[in-house]
Amino acid sequence: MGFFRFVAKYAFMAYFNLFYKVDEINKNNIPKKGAYVICSNHVHWMDPLLYVCENRRMVYVIGKEELFSTPLKAFVMKRLGVIPVKREVKGDNTDSLNTAIKRLNEGHLLLIYPEGTRFGFKKGIKPKKGIALIATEAKVPVIPMAMVGSFKPFTKIRFKIGNPIDTTPYYPEEGSNVNLRNMVKLTNVVVDEIIKLRDEINTDEIEKQMNEAEEEREKKKQLKLKQKEPKLTIESSKDDKNE
Repeated sequence: MGFFRFVAKYAFMAYFNLFYKVDEINKNNIPKKGAYVICSNHVHWMDPLLYVCENRRMVYVIGKEELFSTPLKAFVMKRLGVIPVKREVKGDNTDSLNTAIKRLNEGHLLLIYPEGTRFGFKKGIKPKKGIALIATEAKVPVIPMAMVGSFKPFTKIRFKIGNPIDTTPYYPEEGSNVNLRNMVKLTNVVVDEIIKLRDEINTDEIEKQMNEAEEEREKKKQLKLKQKEPKLTIESSKDDKNE
């Protein structure tokens, strides 16, 4: 672990301990050694930071390319172990996939969010099959995880880690290409387990807090978009009438 990552990790740990009550269930389901893909639902931009802080092992994270939009952000993200991916349908993520597989081959943990965005399951967005592709290419098990919480200060955040899922039944046959049907099956198995874990730890109170927080974020997002819209000036209105 690099010096920057070490300092950043413990700074965020202090932040989470000060402002949140974190409840981690089944933390021993993450082995102390060996490579695993950890798959979780996604509720807030800080949830990968929280999990990285909670785990003593080196955890790499698959993150959206927008996190690297400036030189400073790119510097920070790389040192925190974030691997950028393009979210566009036609985006080429070959380098990112190779990097992820390389980290697993080195024996590290890799954290992926198959929803691709916050509350993707609830929004009906199809889960990304990259989790299955990476796990089968690297020949490692998948550990499902669920997290709930609004990330509002002084509220509770809970996450539960499931048992490792054996991925060997989904490997392509020797000399064969990737079996898309197997990728879909494995992805569905992982997603079903994540949802099951989420429902086991969620409460009406936490659900309400998360819904309120998401509504606030959506309002702010819409307000920003509205502010970026070109305003119709009096002069342009006159010109339009003259035309």
